Amino acid sequence: MRKFLLSFILLIFISSFLYAFNDYKSIEDVKSLNYELFEEIGLDENKINYVSRVIYSTYKKAQYISSNGASPQKAVTLDKEADEMLLKVLSQSELKKFNSIKHKLK
Repeated sequence: MRKFLLSFILLIFISSFLYAFNDYKSIEDVKSLNYELFEEIGLDENKINYVSRVIYSTYKKAQYISSNGASPQKAVTLDKEADEMLLKVLSQSELKKFNSIKHKLK
């Protein structure tokens, strides 16, 4: 139970860190700031565009939810939604690589 709680808190912290400190103005902003990371994973141009859209939409949702007093459960829900959207275009190995470099996103 304790490990689950610590994992849950860590997940919330990472999610909020990723989306709270970035100030994306557009999808192109996300793409240009993180292009090298996306290429490092091995994504082609179409996948880069899709991943940038997912990141931007998740960022906007997180911003909206936090302005309305979000509960910790909402952060987990956003992460799950983002992973589901990413799996539409990325393979499991690409998603795993993406999740491993998430902390490097600008």
